[in-house]
Amino acid sequence: MSTPDNLGGFSAEYQHVMAANVTLHSRLAKEYNAVEPHFRPENIARVDERLRASFARAGDVRRLLDLGCGTGFMIQIAKKVVAEIDGIDATASMLAVVDREGPAQIRLFEGDTGSYPIESGRYDAVTAYSFLHHLYDIRPTLATARRALRPGGVFYSDLDPNYYFWDAIKGLNPAAEYDPIVSREIGAVTAKDEEIEAKFGVSKDVFNQAEYGKAVAGGFKEEDLARELRGAGFIDIQIQYYWFVGQGALVNAPGRDTAGAQGDARLVEGLLERALPLSRTLFKYVGFTAIAGS
Repeated sequence: MSTPDNLGGFSAEYQHVMAANVTLHSRLAKEYNAVEPHFRPENIARVDERLRASFARAGDVRRLLDLGCGTGFMIQIAKKVVAEIDGIDATASMLAVVDREGPAQIRLFEGDTGSYPIESGRYDAVTAYSFLHHLYDIRPTLATARRALRPGGVFYSDLDPNYYFWDAIKGLNPAAEYDPIVSREIGAVTAKDEEIEAKFGVSKDVFNQAEYGKAVAGGFKEEDLARELRGAGFIDIQIQYYWFVGQGALVNAPGRDTAGAQGDARLVEGLLERALPLSRTLFKYVGFTAIAGS
């Protein structure tokens, strides 16, 4: 496994996790957009809405930095509303897939988000979508995000594993009989590494190291995220939860009107959000927006 050149100051564990990510995502790159469910239209629409809301917190947003940009999921959404986008990712074959067509100026850089040299205060917004759980230690990347932002700029991160959900799922008996929506989640948590090994030929160990923040650390607690963000120099931190158990079954129910099903999902999501923190074990993912302090 190879690693980016800018990792000399990091521990062997940090570098091992980075190398696992490069190995895994080099293998997935060509099929990534087709196999990852977050590329589905309903999720793209949700992220577009969340992204615009985060931009509103920062005022005028013209320059965006996307950390762990991968094949360009966030870039494709953001390029409709910002003039300049820079993306950083450690895997060259993922960067090769990014579509740079469109109204925005797009630049791509291969490297580690925790150590890549960033011009201080250049950006109005920073994004990190479904990315932080791929890191051995998120603190260097949070520092990069803060350094990149002007005071008052916004950092939007989304779709990382919620510790409280993952912990609850791992506490269930996989041999017991549950409703299919629960059994499906157990399989997704406990057998994803086997699925990737069978389909793409990437060993379970490499996959789990590449998903260190989920497979090894068990996901993110909102209290820990908020503490690390404050330590990096962020203020006005808003933690958000996404994708409740059974949401996929509701949205994709056979014979249901799509718009009506999505409306029902938003209603349930809103009720569960009102029930936080009591309901946080029911959400699979956690994200946040945070403002760069002065």
